[in-house]
Amino acid sequence: MGFGTKGKIKMTETKRTYKTIKWILRNHIKNNVRSLWTYENDNFTCIYENYDGDARIYTPHQMLRLIQNNFILNERQRSTQ
Repeated sequence: MGFGTKGKIKMTETKRTYKTIKWILRNHIKNNVRSLWTYENDNFTCIYENYDGDARIYTPHQMLRLIQNNFILNERQRSTQ
């Protein structure tokens, strides 16, 4: 007698909406928070201190535009194909 489940687990692909990062960026813009951001390997990082990495640095306005124009539009185009 075996434990666990037999059979295949069907994974469904979920669309990313970037809801949390958009909320954070909008709050930074609304509250005039002087923050800088990077995006690398599907990770958003807020820079608080000196940064010595190679990733491009974005302001909250730029990062929000990047998410809305590139990531969300690309996912919509993939879902209609």
